[in-house]
Amino acid sequence: MIHMSNLMMRYQTGKVALSGLNMDIPQGSFVYLIGESGAGKSTLLKMMYGGLRPTSGQLKVQDTTIRGATEGQVRELRQRIGIIFQGNRLLASRTIFENVAMPLRVQGWDAVRLLPRVKKVLAFVGLEDRLWSYPETLSGGEQQRIAIARAMISNPPLILADEPTGNLDDDTARHVLDLLMSLNKLGTTVLMATHDLHLLTSHPGLVVQLHQGSLVTGKKA
Repeated sequence: MIHMSNLMMRYQTGKVALSGLNMDIPQGSFVYLIGESGAGKSTLLKMMYGGLRPTSGQLKVQDTTIRGATEGQVRELRQRIGIIFQGNRLLASRTIFENVAMPLRVQGWDAVRLLPRVKKVLAFVGLEDRLWSYPETLSGGEQQRIAIARAMISNPPLILADEPTGNLDDDTARHVLDLLMSLNKLGTTVLMATHDLHLLTSHPGLVVQLHQGSLVTGKKA
């Protein structure tokens, strides 16, 4: 699913965000990406969907080599990746239906096909009754569940989640993690950057630790 070889990312300022990463992530894995603020977690996730390009080394995601990929190849790759951003990035002026349907609209789906698919994923996250609500009417935990629904709408083989439980209380965080684990059990590979290390005991997975841009360890929690 993901291959890294001597992966490096250096910003124009000269700061090295990632240095010499070597790692393979098999299809079907559930991976926690941990490390202090500034360790490189968000940078690595952004590189995986082509938001940043490696300075040197290799990063291959679903057989797409990120460094040399064309913009068209990156766009095609993003259609096979579900992304849960830090802060969820729901559009306040759009209904829950419109927010969740957006990835499929980009792919050209019409409204007749969209409605049943959106209803199905909202039922998965337990919010099928909020189809025509607006994000501001939902709690923080509900908004994050909507972000999960949006990420899974196109049945992507890979989901990248950047601190999806960071602003949630423990019970809500566990519920969000339960949903991600359920997707993983259905075959989706999940990479989740997190500071909530206490969640690893109740929801085990592969732990990849970064420190100042370097790989410290990769082990099973």
